Order: sequence, then C-alpha cells, then structure tokens
Amino acid sequence: MITNKQRTVSFAIWAARILAPTFIFLVISSCQKKGNIEKNLTVADEPVIENTSSKSETQSFGISKNSINKWNDIDNPAKDGWQTEALAKSANEQLKNLGKLFFTDGSLDDIITRDFTTHRLSKKNLTTVLESEDLIIQSAIIRNDEETGGKSYLQEELITVRKQKVKPYDENYVKFKVTSVDIDTINQSFRTTALFTIKFKTKTNIIQRNAVWSIDWKGLTGTPKISDIVVQSYDQSTRLNQNNFFTEVTGSTISSNKCYEEQLAYGMNHWLSRTPVRAMLNRFGTPGLSIGDVNGDGLEDLFLCQEPGLPNRLFIQRENGQAVEASEKWGVDWIEDSRSSILADFDNDGDQDLAVACYGMVVIAENDQQKRFVPTAILKTSWSTSSLSAADYNNDGLLDLYVCAYVNEDNGSSIGTGSNEFIYHDAENGAPNSLFKNTTKGTGKFSFVDVTQESGLNQNNSRWSFAASWEDFDNDGDQDLYVANDYGRNNLYKNDNGIFKDIAAKSYTEDSASGMSVTWADYNKDGMMDLYISNMFSAAGNRITNQKEFKSSAQKSIRNRFRRFARGNTLLQNEGLTFKDTSLTARVNMGRWAWGSNFIDFNNDTFPDLVVANGYLTSKNESGDL
Repeated sequence: MITNKQRTVSFAIWAARILAPTFIFLVISSCQKKGNIEKNLTVADEPVIENTSSKSETQSFGISKNSINKWNDIDNPAKDGWQTEALAKSANEQLKNLGKLFFTDGSLDDIITRDFTTHRLSKKNLTTVLESEDLIIQSAIIRNDEETGGKSYLQEELITVRKQKVKPYDENYVKFKVTSVDIDTINQSFRTTALFTIKFKTKTNIIQRNAVWSIDWKGLTGTPKISDIVVQSYDQSTRLNQNNFFTEVTGSTISSNKCYEEQLAYGMNHWLSRTPVRAMLNRFGTPGLSIGDVNGDGLEDLFLCQEPGLPNRLFIQRENGQAVEASEKWGVDWIEDSRSSILADFDNDGDQDLAVACYGMVVIAENDQQKRFVPTAILKTSWSTSSLSAADYNNDGLLDLYVCAYVNEDNGSSIGTGSNEFIYHDAENGAPNSLFKNTTKGTGKFSFVDVTQESGLNQNNSRWSFAASWEDFDNDGDQDLYVANDYGRNNLYKNDNGIFKDIAAKSYTEDSASGMSVTWADYNKDGMMDLYISNMFSAAGNRITNQKEFKSSAQKSIRNRFRRFARGNTLLQNEGLTFKDTSLTARVNMGRWAWGSNFIDFNNDTFPDLVVANGYLTSKNESGDL
C-alpha cells in the first residue's frame, strides 16, 4: 500500500479558523525555468482565467477607504455584543504578561488580585507513562483536595523555572490558549479555561509541561486580574539530554545545489506575488512530495512538487548524505501546477515510476532504465487536484490510482466558498474524485481506465477532498478507502471484491469537520487498524460556538456541527465494522491547524506515535512556528 497526502487550505468562518498557531512543514517555491511535459501527449485545453479584479472590489466587502480608520471599532467584539470575546482578549493579554515572568523578573501586582489563590502549578507526585533511555513522560492525578496557596506559591513556580533554564533562551517558550469564557455578572467576574504549555532547557534536560487551567478573573471592564488558578490536568515530558529528536538538515543536504539559493531558500511569502495564481489551492503554497529510490542505488531520493510556473525538483541522494538536483536531467523539471506525487512501480518492472497530480490531470511517467522519466500517459481529472494515493484495489497485481480533488472550478466558483451552493458545515459542491484502474500490460506505455462510477466510488463524491488513504480495516483481504474532506463529512468506502460502498455514517467514521489528512495504525494492538484524521483546532472556535449567542436561531444539530469543527483532530478506534471516537480520552485532538499527520514509531518501542504538521503562512516577524 502506497499513499501520499498533500495538504492545502481553504476559507472558513473566522471563529474556527483565523486564530491558529503557525507552521509551514515543507519547503516550497521556485525559480523561473523552462521545461514542459512532452508535447506529443494530448490533454484538454485549460480554461482561460480572466482577471476581474478592480479598484472597487473593497466596496463589496463593506469596507471603503474612508472606513479604514474605524477598523478598531469594526474589529471590537464588544461592539457586536460579544462580551465573552472581549474578555478573552483581555485575559490573553494578561496571560502573556504572566508567561513572560517564567523567564524574566517582574511584578505580579498588575496580574493577580490581593486575595489570589492557586494550586501548585507543577506537580511532584507523577505517574510515569513512558520511560526510555532518553525520554520520560509523566502524568499527574489531580485531586479535589489539593493544597492551595497565595501569591508566594506562584512566585515560587516562576523563580524555580527561571533558575533552571539555561541558554539558548530563544528555545524556551510559554503559550496559553483560552478555550472557554463564562461570565458572572453578579460578582463582576468571569472564568476561563486555558491550555498551558511551557518548554525550557536546563543544564541537562529539556522539559515540557502541558496543563489545563481553570482561571477565575475579577473585573468585567478594564484590565482583569487573576483571582484563582485550578489545575485540571497536568503532563510533563523530560528529554534526558539536550539533543532534539529530529535535527533539521535541509541546508547540509541540498544547499550545494543552485536551486537552493535561487528557489527553495525563499518562503512562500516571497513567491505569492510572483506566482501566476489561477486556482484556489495555489494561494496557500502547499504542493506535495514523494520519496523513493529512482536510480536503484539503495538510497531514497526526493521528488518535490512546485507551484505553477516553477520547475519541480528531483534530488538524488548520495552516499555522503547530500543530494544532487537532477530534475532537468531526468526530464521532470515541469512547470505545470503540481499538487501531489507518488513514486511507485506501476508496470512491475522493478523500478520506481512517477505519478504527478497537476491542474486538471495526472501525469504518469515511466522510469527509463533508472536514468530518466518519460511521460507516457495523461489522465483527465477534476481541475483542482489535491492529492494522490495508490493501492491494488482489485488484487490483480497492479497498483491503481485514486485522485482527490477540492474546489469544483467547473461551476465558476474559483474562490470555492463564494458559491451560493456552499454550506460551510456540510458542503457537497466540491470537485469529484477519481479512481483509475491500472490496465498496463508489460512495460512501455501506461494504461489506466477511469472506473469511478462502475466501482461505486461515485457515491457521495462531491465533497471538498484533501486526502485519501487505503487500508484493509476489516481484514477481509482487500483494500478499503478512507477520504478526508474539508467542510463536512468524510467517506469510508468498504471494498467488496472491487465494488465499494460508503459506510461512513453506519460505521461512525464521518467525523464531520475540516478533514485534511488521514493515517492508519493499530495503536492499541488489538489486530484492527485504527484511524487518525487531521482537522483544525481553534481556541476561538471553541469559545464562540459554545456561547448561547452563537447561531441562536439555528437547530441544535447545526450548532453541534459547527462546534465540532473547532474541536480538532480525531482518533477513531476500530471495533470491527464500527469505530469509537477516543480522541478526547487519548488527548490527541489538539493538533492545532493540522495539515498532515502520520503514525510513526519514532522511538522504536513498537507503539505507533503521532507526528502532526500544523500551522499556516506567517510574516517574517512572527515567532509562533512549531
């Protein structure tokens, strides 16, 4: 089974999507270079994209130039009756001030009340969850009768961390996320729930603490002060040396190539104004990549997709760990809009062929004597391709291809969510996905046939799909398919002898949210493969969707759907033909704005761990990247 999942982003309600931490997981972009797919291949004409922008566009958003100076009023939630959001903003500012005191001296007088009380913020009686040569993970059992103290307790906590921490200070951080606000108008106070994370280096260790605090505040106007802190949960991880689990080696691996300085060293912000944007997915700079041994030397090589107008890159690994860029030599320096790729043996001749999802098509290139790639087939797809996955779904010994697509650009809605048919919490106006059966005979020209309809994968096939992954979840000997969709319900297609049926609703796997990736593993070792889906966690979304003012006239079921969008990632435990949601008990829902995830046993203890890539584009002066 071979899958490659590539992430992109979309518009959404500000409550669930604007406030998110930032992280770009893959190096993206490009320099101008000629290089096209062989012209002897015939593809459908691409649509003409007209520039319809004008100076009056800002008027349509209700914000004219004359009103810019009033933006502070427009952006003030209290003006719109959202007092809880105004209080959340004030609380966040105070928590930032408190966070600074973990690393620098300062006064608490402007942050806490005179009668302030608190639990011990760091716990000592911890239960060890995992212990290895270089890592200890511990958790605390919180008791209702825990000892409380006043200002001195908090000062001791701050001083202890300040004494322990060592340089480099820029690797130390503290973060808060306010996830709920409840107002007590009678006592002129309010209560927040906040996620707390602190990481710092000591002389010998790296320590990270994650906790949930219930915080009471005094004052509904002006600057509130903290009157009480109750710790609701507490975990601590200790790295028993100062080495990171992973070391970034991008520069040492590929910096000797000319394209590194000219292309890859720049961030997406640099290329946004230079890339010929023509589709919704291009605006977010997240084309995919694939890894495989293309030249048969036993070393894994890297194919890197790029945005339109920018050449794709192929890096051939050398024995010294460095990689040489060889896209032109191998004939894959295409400048088509490339969203996702797979390196796999599609003709069973023993070498890695290449499939690339481009704008409106999938290009299949044969590996010619492990020296170059020769495009021999183009498969017509929806315009907005987003990812590829491959598996032998009909057990004929040949790898077949499933192509995910996102926005339906055939209906004229190039901005996607601008369509009148778009329903945020349950959108069904996305682009159709495609299944291509591999009918290649021998080596030479590839042959694939679109069997989406006859295989049954046309059921519920109008979602906004980001990723798909194959797995035999029911252990019946054939590959089933899970599709992660943005803006609503996902699909679980059960495979019965090459015919699929969507059983997501029946199996409790719809996970109606902002699905962006999916990964399988038997995390509880019961012999059944379990599911983890990346969505989007939003502190603001959690706060707002739980307020009575939010969509007060909507049905409860609709409100619950919106609330689900802000919860975050999902872990589904396989119980046979149904799945159980264990996200909250396993505490794996807070993956932030999660684009991609993978089960991987990174510490070799035989248990699958989770790695989640998250965030979004940031400006140069931002420092919140994971």
